[in-house]
Formats: sequence, structure tokens, C-alpha cells
Amino acid sequence: MKIERTPLGPDIILVRLEGRLDIAGAAAVEPEFKSSCEAARVLVVDLSGTPFMASIGIRLLLAGAKGLHRKGGIMGLFACDPQVEKVLRSTGVDQLVGIHATRDEALAAAGISPAT
Repeated sequence: MKIERTPLGPDIILVRLEGRLDIAGAAAVEPEFKSSCEAARVLVVDLSGTPFMASIGIRLLLAGAKGLHRKGGIMGLFACDPQVEKVLRSTGVDQLVGIHATRDEALAAAGISPAT
């Protein structure tokens, strides 16, 4: 599992996760993902390279989203693999974290101009 972090503006971070978000994958990216959540007000997460997500991966996303929410921030997920999106929706993650088709949609939902 790999993680790439790209600042898009003040307090706006794009995180790209690539690989399986299973026990090993979550452990590999958790420190940097947590750090990204702590540094951001808006975090958009590109899941286009994540073909599988276990419950530990869902927990990682929810913990980050809750931390962002506590400080008035927001997380948006985008470009989910269809099976991953199905898992996220069936477990109710979409009730807490927006799931969007594109990065621009995720940013717009957070009130950020997509040109950022």
C-alpha cells in the first residue's frame, strides 16, 4: 500500500491511496494518513488505486473523518472502485463521508473551487 500527499492550498490536502486497504495496507499508511488529517481542514482522498478495502480500512477513513469533523473540517472520497464504493455505502460510510465521482466534485462539496 502506498500513500501520496499533495497540498492543494492552505489546509487543503489531496491524499492518493494505492493498493489493498487491508490489515497490512492500513498499517503501512496509517501514520501519514493520520498526519494528513491533522494538517488539513479539507482532505480529499483518491481511491482510484484501491481495489479492496477491509473493515480496518474503513476504520482508518472514519477515524480521520471524525478527527477532521471535530475541528470543523471535512473529508471527501472520490474515484472509488465500484466494489469499494459498494462496501462503503453498504456499511454506511457515505452517511458520514461524502463519496464523489471526481476530485472536482469532492472539492466542490467541501466548498472549495475545483480550480484549486
